[in-house]
Amino acid sequence: MKKIIIIGSGPAGYPAAIKLKQSGADVKIIESNTFGGTCLNRGCIPSKAILEIAHRYHSIKEISDFFDPEPHIKPKWEKIKEHKTKVVEGIRTSLEKFFSMKKIEIIRGKAKLSSNKTVEVESGGAKSSYEFDKLIIATGTKPFYPKPFDSYKDFLTDSDKIFDIENHPKRLTIIGAGVIGIEMACFFNAIGTEVAVIDIMSEILPFEDQSITKVLKNSLEKRGVKFYLGVKTSDIKIKDGEKTLILENGTEINSNEIMVAAGRTADLKELNLEAAGVKYSKFIEVNSALETSNPDIYAIGDVNGISLLAHSASKQAEIVSENIMKETKEEFDKNIVPNCIYSFPEIASIGLNPKTAKEKGINTKTKKSFFQVLGKAVATKQTEGFIQIITDESDTVIGAQIVGGPATEIIHTIALSVKFKMKTKDLNSIIYAHPTMSEIIAEALNK
Repeated sequence: MKKIIIIGSGPAGYPAAIKLKQSGADVKIIESNTFGGTCLNRGCIPSKAILEIAHRYHSIKEISDFFDPEPHIKPKWEKIKEHKTKVVEGIRTSLEKFFSMKKIEIIRGKAKLSSNKTVEVESGGAKSSYEFDKLIIATGTKPFYPKPFDSYKDFLTDSDKIFDIENHPKRLTIIGAGVIGIEMACFFNAIGTEVAVIDIMSEILPFEDQSITKVLKNSLEKRGVKFYLGVKTSDIKIKDGEKTLILENGTEINSNEIMVAAGRTADLKELNLEAAGVKYSKFIEVNSALETSNPDIYAIGDVNGISLLAHSASKQAEIVSENIMKETKEEFDKNIVPNCIYSFPEIASIGLNPKTAKEKGINTKTKKSFFQVLGKAVATKQTEGFIQIITDESDTVIGAQIVGGPATEIIHTIALSVKFKMKTKDLNSIIYAHPTMSEIIAEALNK
């Protein structure tokens, strides 16, 4: 029986433990923090719990003119936090019970490599050593604080702490216009906070197609979110609970809270990777089969830096589990990973966009349609946004980008076509139910 040790219980670690146990391995999983990792406790799940509240509140305000008298409700910060906590604790408890039922051992403590075949775990001052045949490192990442914010960590908040701030901020400044920053801008703007977003890049969500992100930025600006893009922060002043951000162009922005959402970084120093010959820089280096420089050690999820998404982590867990048990070399394909942003309007993308295709020397055709042509969109007041489906010259679907509607749900139909290299006629052979928002695919293909 193969002895497998997994360090980290997030969306990479715990699926790997389950899969390996089901395949007959002797599995131990080590966790130094709360079981379930960042995704369950401080990321995907709590953020979606509060974003759903904000989205529904936003929807109520949009249809308020249909009621007499108009509904007058306001968010309760403590109730929102209670809901978030209840959701997270419920899922975590169920997950821990499942591990107990399946007899998967959970070891609490800090892990570090002591040789190329052993892991040492420290817990409560006591140290224990465990041997392994194969090791999976799935320790995730932590919020990154660039200069000058790193000098003010104790006075600022980030994606790990934002859901637990004591009071509902009247004014919030967000550092970073990436996925986390934009989702939090949507949430706080919807519940009445004045939001400012700062980024050294000249566009929001710079890794997405700019025709898509422009729609979202315009929508947020109409709702009152202020953007300061292409500018650096020169200083921060904190006095009497007021936090002032001073930009290089002299602009001063006052707020109750400053949230740093400038990316995430792997915390690798305490793992003692050198003891097992594991190479790393900012992230752990892996090959296409997710093996490190030590062939008995794998790194999956955020810690390898390939794709910092929970569903990528879980897919990597599945691949590595199969490779370990079947001694195969299946590879992870990041080109078929859906990127989903739970803003409103939502954004989702898969595969190549016109710019990235051009960089690869691929000539493309774009098929585009707007949600406003759909009966369902008009009926439900969700006409904002569009879809663009990207094909090569042979009409093979190589990517798509969506803004608006339930983009994060619709994208999976396109993902299937990208993975299996379907032609547009194959994608168009599906009968799309009417009235649905998914009809946007057919509308684009028939243009």
